[in-house]
Amino acid sequence: MRDTLICTVGTSLMGNVARADDAELVRLLDARNAKGLAVKLGSFEPDEHLLGAEINSIHSIVSQGLITERKKLLFLVSDTDDGRFTGNILSLYFKGGSNLHRFEDAGYEVIEGLTDTDVNLFRNTGLKNLVRLIAGVVRRFGAGRVLINATGGYKAQISFAGMIGQALGIPVCYLFERFSSVIQLPPQPISLDLSFWLEFAGTFYELDAVSNYDACDVHDERFATLVEEIDLDGKRFRSLSPTGQLFHETFRYRFSQKSPVLLPEDSGIPPEKKKVRFEDGNAGKHKGLENYLGRICETPYVKEIYTHYYHPDLTRPGIFRIPSKDISAQVEGWFCNAGALTKFAVNTTAATEEQVSACIADLNERFGA
Repeated sequence: MRDTLICTVGTSLMGNVARADDAELVRLLDARNAKGLAVKLGSFEPDEHLLGAEINSIHSIVSQGLITERKKLLFLVSDTDDGRFTGNILSLYFKGGSNLHRFEDAGYEVIEGLTDTDVNLFRNTGLKNLVRLIAGVVRRFGAGRVLINATGGYKAQISFAGMIGQALGIPVCYLFERFSSVIQLPPQPISLDLSFWLEFAGTFYELDAVSNYDACDVHDERFATLVEEIDLDGKRFRSLSPTGQLFHETFRYRFSQKSPVLLPEDSGIPPEKKKVRFEDGNAGKHKGLENYLGRICETPYVKEIYTHYYHPDLTRPGIFRIPSKDISAQVEGWFCNAGALTKFAVNTTAATEEQVSACIADLNERFGA
């Protein structure tokens, strides 16, 4: 029951309209009148080449029955003025009451950093955000409801959208310029190791938040293509590469499907009875800390929490990770708020290293940055 369509977007529509013989279309484009263009474009047949790759391909997808219900349509547009304008036109077009292919909900999201003015920004930020956006939709709706239309946009964007579909188990559609209908690329079985991701779950979440170079100094050779160094304001940081981002998002989704059997048993302790000790002397000093730790206590497998470090003027991403050797607990968490940082230890019912790793991943999903 696929009812959610993700569509990458280029600017072929604007180029076609700019070259059209229709004076009204050109006038509406010059006036940047998105609503007027959407209405005018609705007067053409949806397979008309003038309407551009996105409308043509969606018409083919709907006509072939590749999407069973038209619940949600999300356009992913470039981080440019033309990208936003095109996304607005397309959203209005597919929300139009007279459109035979109308979707209940149509909108667009900007892929921050996906711009052709800066190659490093495109690669290091844009492609990673493309992964995040698609993976976020999949986590929300489930892979079985999602279809990717990778027809429009930059070639690298189209290619990467196809890779994301393969990794997350989602069919991908593509309309070749000379074809009248889309072809569907079914998801391929990809052998990727969940146990490796679980083992380093805390590191993956920390890298995803763009962490200080020294904080994630991993030596496992399997990270070679998953991690890269980036420069932010003259400082060197270690972060996930676009491939690493895809790997991480893939296993975030797979973990969400398998977490019930990977996580340890319920502690049986009511949340209000679980011990929370402030052993660093900062009780009441860090705004929001007590409420935050109280929410963590509501997690079934958590048994007790104690704080062990407080800095009133230090900001770091909020994460959960394997604790340093001097911490007598299974998981270490960082709470960051109001410019301050508190580190705390969490003991759980986990009886194996795999269950501890599952707790780290689950806590990052529930309460991390």
